[in-house]
Amino acid sequence: MNGLELNKVKMDNESYYKKIKNLNIQHYTGEVPYYSKAALRLVEEIILTNLPRESKILDLGCGSGRFSMGATKLGFNVTGVDITPESVRAAQRRAEDSGITNVQFLVGDMTELPFKNGEFDYVFCPHFSINAVATIEKRKKAIKEMTRVVKPDGLVFVESFNKFYCGTGPILPLANIIRDSFRHIKMFLCKLVNKPYGSLLPGDITYKANKVDGASDGYAHLPTIFEIKTWIPNGKKYVFLSIPQITKRIKNDLLKHIRYSIWIVIGENNRINRNK
Repeated sequence: MNGLELNKVKMDNESYYKKIKNLNIQHYTGEVPYYSKAALRLVEEIILTNLPRESKILDLGCGSGRFSMGATKLGFNVTGVDITPESVRAAQRRAEDSGITNVQFLVGDMTELPFKNGEFDYVFCPHFSINAVATIEKRKKAIKEMTRVVKPDGLVFVESFNKFYCGTGPILPLANIIRDSFRHIKMFLCKLVNKPYGSLLPGDITYKANKVDGASDGYAHLPTIFEIKTWIPNGKKYVFLSIPQITKRIKNDLLKHIRYSIWIVIGENNRINRNK
């Protein structure tokens, strides 16, 4: 299936996670030339401008330094972490070539962060990096790690895809739901006859790279808003915000739960306009 050959591995969660992780390392290695030149998006810039300068920020899924470099130019001290060694090397070269010293990059996995509790003022996982993490257990672990390494009064910002996105009409979300229903049935039947399930899990897709010609396929998980809520550790306050809300085009966005992108802000003061 799209080069994954999942039927050749034992389909327990850890094997599946490692298989997808290796797929994405190959994919993002191929897209280094694009992300090495990409800049901050408007929504990210607006969030950052509402945070105190010189804060210590962790950028998860930093890639070639797109978000990290933009944040340093706004006066933040940034640590970027990514699973792809070539992306991290590209980010380091970008910082050196620009003469920027308030940033560091390292290869690492967001589900197992090498930092102390409360080490960062803010943690960012932007541009759908969380959706590159395979299995719900690992996504929960990643969010738990983010809340562990942020200070008690800090904030965690996570941007996710939304399976219920209806920007092009109801056909796409309906097709996603039908596809995942068939996968659940197939998983049940495999379990019934004691046969290994060797396909993508419900909600998972592979896609053709569109940033750089010749890059290998990528992987993403499309969650529902209900699944996203299960990622949040017990007792943590959070709020969902859409891009129109963050950019202040819409105050109360009645359509935020069916938009393409949704931001989860975790923390006590979790509305970004309170942090000026």
